[in-house]
Amino acid sequence: MGRRVRRVARLNDKAPEVKGSSANPVQNAKAGQEPVDSDSKVPSLQQLLATVDRLHLDNEITDLQALRLRAELPIQYPQSRYVLKHFGAHLSIGVVFAFDVVPLPLGTIARVGWVAGARLTETVRGNYDRARLHSLQVLLVAAIPWLGYVAYLIPLRKKNRSLAFVLANAAWMQRTGQSFEAALRKRSAIMSRLARRLVPLPWAGSP
Repeated sequence: MGRRVRRVARLNDKAPEVKGSSANPVQNAKAGQEPVDSDSKVPSLQQLLATVDRLHLDNEITDLQALRLRAELPIQYPQSRYVLKHFGAHLSIGVVFAFDVVPLPLGTIARVGWVAGARLTETVRGNYDRARLHSLQVLLVAAIPWLGYVAYLIPLRKKNRSLAFVLANAAWMQRTGQSFEAALRKRSAIMSRLARRLVPLPWAGSP
């Protein structure tokens, strides 16, 4: 397991953070054309915009909601590269442990270990603002089957809710071929409420 977690770390430790953000949406769009890094499982901005098109085509969102998402994503994506790096780590963990035959929840253990390790690392480095992103709430959600892979949507949704919403749908399309919204309708009422709280609608009230 240790070798696999180190492999995930190599997939995600090259991503630079974009400090600050440009007020120019064209510059932001250019900065977000590529994924967080060349090996990352995080969708690029182009892929997220394609996800918006898919949601619109499937009648999951309205015309006005699609326009809003297309306008906000080029601004929010470059602002969120640090959190996206760790979101990508959890997606990579899902790939690494997808076909594990060991009867242990290694993916869950790896996700929880990643959050705890990241918080400890940033605290030791004195990066307390970053350390707070790896919160107890993120740790607890990381331990939940199914939802755990998108635990880093918690810090992401606080400032960039549109990005969190589209990213959740893009990640589910990559893994299952269906959107997050479609998956919610197949879950229990309790799980659906928990998932909606984790991934609120951008045009709804505060979660």
